[in-house]
Amino acid sequence: MKKLTTKKIVLWGGAVMFICSMIILFANDYGGFSCRYYTADGHAVKYCETAFFVLLPMVATFLLSLITYKMRDEVFRAWWNFARWWVPVIILVTYLQSTQSGGGGLGIGGAISSGFDILVLSFFYAVLVIVSLWLIVKKYRQLKREGK
Repeated sequence: MKKLTTKKIVLWGGAVMFICSMIILFANDYGGFSCRYYTADGHAVKYCETAFFVLLPMVATFLLSLITYKMRDEVFRAWWNFARWWVPVIILVTYLQSTQSGGGGLGIGGAISSGFDILVLSFFYAVLVIVSLWLIVKKYRQLKREGK
C-alpha cells in the first residue's frame, strides 16, 4: 500500500474543499440549501455565504498545490511552509469579517459585501498568490541551477 505524502493530502484535501465550495455556491443559488436563520430581532443571516468564504482559501490552496504536484518535493515544501500558516490566517480573517455585525472585533465589520472587507480579503489573497508563486519559482530555479 502506498504511503500518502503531505503533497497528496494537500492536493486531495484542497480538491475536496474546492468541490464543497462549489456545491455551497451553486446549491445556494438554486435553492438547494436553506441558508438563512433568523435572529431574535427577526433579521435573516446567511450562513452559507460564511461557509463559502471560509472554504474559499482552499480553492487557492488546491490550485497552487496542483502547480507544485509534478515538481520536486523541495519546491512543494518551500511553498507549503508558507501556505500552511497563511491560509488559516485568511480563513480566520474571513470568518471574523462574515460574523461581525456592525463595527466589531479587530476593526473588522459587517458582512463580506462592503468595499473595505473586499479590500482586506483581496490583500490577503494577493499576498497568498504572489508570495506562493515567488517561492515556487525561486525554489524551482534554484534546483534547476544546482542540476537537481
